[in-house]
Amino acid sequence: MASTNAAVAAAQPAPARSQGAPTMGQLLGFVFASADMILEIEDKHFVTFATGAAMRLLSRSADSTLGRPWRELFEPNDAEMVEAALRDVRSGERRGPYSVELATPRGPQPVSLTFFQMPQRESFVAMAMSLRTPGVQSVKIDEAGLTSRDEFESAATSLLQQAEADGASLHVDLLEFAGLSGALAKMTSAEAMDVRRKLAAMLRAASYGGLPAASIGPDRFALLRSGRPTAEAIGEAVRDLAGPGIRLWTGALELDGTSPTESLRAIRYAIDRCIEDGPSQAAKSFEAALRQTVTESSRFKELLKEGRFEVVYQPVVDLKTRKLHHYEALARFEGGDEPAATIKLAEELGLVVEFDLSIVRTVFQALCEAPEGVSIAANISAFSIQSEGFVDEILKVTAITKKIRPRLMLELTESHKITDLAAVNDLIQQLRRAGHVVCLDDFGAGAASMDYLRQIEADVVKFDGRFIQGLKSRPRDTLILRRLAELCAELGLSTVAEMIENEETAKTLASLGVGMGQGWLFGKPVAKPEGMQRAPAPVAARRRGEVETWG
Repeated sequence: MASTNAAVAAAQPAPARSQGAPTMGQLLGFVFASADMILEIEDKHFVTFATGAAMRLLSRSADSTLGRPWRELFEPNDAEMVEAALRDVRSGERRGPYSVELATPRGPQPVSLTFFQMPQRESFVAMAMSLRTPGVQSVKIDEAGLTSRDEFESAATSLLQQAEADGASLHVDLLEFAGLSGALAKMTSAEAMDVRRKLAAMLRAASYGGLPAASIGPDRFALLRSGRPTAEAIGEAVRDLAGPGIRLWTGALELDGTSPTESLRAIRYAIDRCIEDGPSQAAKSFEAALRQTVTESSRFKELLKEGRFEVVYQPVVDLKTRKLHHYEALARFEGGDEPAATIKLAEELGLVVEFDLSIVRTVFQALCEAPEGVSIAANISAFSIQSEGFVDEILKVTAITKKIRPRLMLELTESHKITDLAAVNDLIQQLRRAGHVVCLDDFGAGAASMDYLRQIEADVVKFDGRFIQGLKSRPRDTLILRRLAELCAELGLSTVAEMIENEETAKTLASLGVGMGQGWLFGKPVAKPEGMQRAPAPVAARRRGEVETWG
């Protein structure tokens, strides 16, 4: 009973004290409620005060930092960033938090850093460090301290969520320092790298959460920030670094009023436009796109829910016998919307997974109703196959009637870059083991194609239509295509060529060793697949090197 009373008494609050200034002990208590270590630096150079968990953060005592340059406490790129932020801080201004790394004997120590310019003691700056890193945990950077677009977008995901929780207003700055590359080319390599490091540090100091700026093209950068400094101030500082000939082009993109998911999609859209058209044009198209993001998202979800699209079927034939081999399922949208543009929109809105599953369900149902000899290929995007649970959903759909699986080919498109070929190959093997035939679509359209062929075990390769249409005007392409067809045959891969519109092209492709063809020469898409002779047994799940073909 006594222990119960004691617990109740201990839970009661102490008498409140509202009079008088806080004691030093109280002030330190307030600080350590949100920080593990605090420093004070004078004239932005040397540590004059240090207390807190220095051994835990720095593997050295707090006293050992006194009188030492504060820069030696940080990893080099982070020290550059902190110095850039200190140069810009104003009296009474709080900056941060920044995710930085301390230099310790045991390796880099990630911390969250905030600092404050003393209003009454303007030669002193207070720094607070905490092990709790709210934003960027680990972002890969180059030698200068810049990150890639993929790293930037990945890290922005958590920062957007953090900003929403904090009520922070964020912007995406798209910056182009025209003439920067030319100015750097006139310097020694050491001088140019020094400028790039200072530029990266300056941009990061202006960022939200210390997220490094992304290099998105020659002299072009993307920056996530909140508040000061302005893009114009950054541009002026860059001119001081690299010379007066630098011209600044900017696009300032407001992210207010959107969810983190919508904001991330908008960021991706804006960076795409910046790469293609430059920052100024990106900002104009971005503003309209951002307003439409929620509307388009709702519209596309409604379109899928109500099935307001149709699937048509284009024949694919054997180029030697001209017999129908299988069909490819193609989407057509109401209102005459361009399919490629609508599918790209679905990717940008993050809705392509559900769209691809809708197509697979539609094709599966068509196969259930079609004669046994009918086979159909359904497209799935690389974005979808990399999405968690997507392959499981496909197998769940086709498990209803497993004998349909060998007749449902899955064409993997390159409309979204695959980031992990090995992981995608594992998923493809799940589909092949289940009986599905897998085709690599758009082959030959980019440099990634050979990596696909080397690292992904599939059954069929479809050569990109742009590659086919260039055969007559680019004779070298004929030789390249012949060698690719021979390589595919040696690997046991069937081959398909698309966009065949005349007899001359069809005969050329057959002579080069391409097995199947698709295009208006053989038939336009039809509303319903007609009956056909039984397709030869598929070769899903075979070993590499077996010279068999799907048909």
